[in-house]
Amino acid sequence: MQVFLYIAYFVIGIVQLFAIMDGIDYATGVDGFIGFLIAGFTTYIPLLGAGLGVYGAVNVWDWSWIQAGLLFFWFVPVFILFAIFDRS
Repeated sequence: MQVFLYIAYFVIGIVQLFAIMDGIDYATGVDGFIGFLIAGFTTYIPLLGAGLGVYGAVNVWDWSWIQAGLLFFWFVPVFILFAIFDRS
């Protein structure tokens, strides 16, 4: 189970990186390797990276705000569920 969670976390991180890259490309026109470098840097700035990623997922991938929000803030409902089931 632990290996599955590590793989899932890694895959989500890669998808988030591509969403941030697409958000940067859509907003500024910077793509390619430079866009990758900027996305790699902004990934580690929590609100900026999440904002650019949600922006890219909504505008480039045509996702809804809820889908894009869950991609970047998926841990919030998961932790809420853990808290609920931990009390039982």
